[in-house]
Amino acid sequence: MSTLFLDSSKYNLSRQLEACRSTRCRRGKVARLPFGLRQRINLMLDDGVPYKTIIEKLGDAGKQLREDNIGNWRTGGYQDYLKAQMISDRARAQTESAADLLREAGPVTSAQIQEACSQVALLAYLDSLIESGQTLARNTFKKNPAKMVTLMNTICNLANAGRQLDKQKTLLLKNGSDQGHQTQD
Repeated sequence: MSTLFLDSSKYNLSRQLEACRSTRCRRGKVARLPFGLRQRINLMLDDGVPYKTIIEKLGDAGKQLREDNIGNWRTGGYQDYLKAQMISDRARAQTESAADLLREAGPVTSAQIQEACSQVALLAYLDSLIESGQTLARNTFKKNPAKMVTLMNTICNLANAGRQLDKQKTLLLKNGSDQGHQTQD
């Protein structure tokens, strides 16, 4: 499972994307350029193109830019872009890996999918607790103590769902073996 989740302690994609956004709005010259031009700059920075060459390749759109504008963007907005790319790549890799596993596994029941999802969620939660458990718990429960009740209910519901799945499996195995004995008679 760990190969599917490169950094499962930060599994929530929407929370990760939100974290990529700067706490303040970027207001530099590059940040004020249209999205398409910023993307071109980001791609050239990815390729290691020198600042002066980036400005030249932008043509008229880059004539008001100086090398220090590109440098400032590289340490600010470009870092946001890199984080968003990393999250997007991770999500894509996880989705592709999960799809490959499902294809290789053949027919999969909804119970198996539910069980796998529960295990993935639990592993991700445990990873986040291990990484920043005390601080996270202290801050969360200090702000909203009712979250402890919600957390406990969620854990109990997951455990209960697991027990119910085990009961269903046992019944299915028992019914299958009973029918096998009846056909032999």
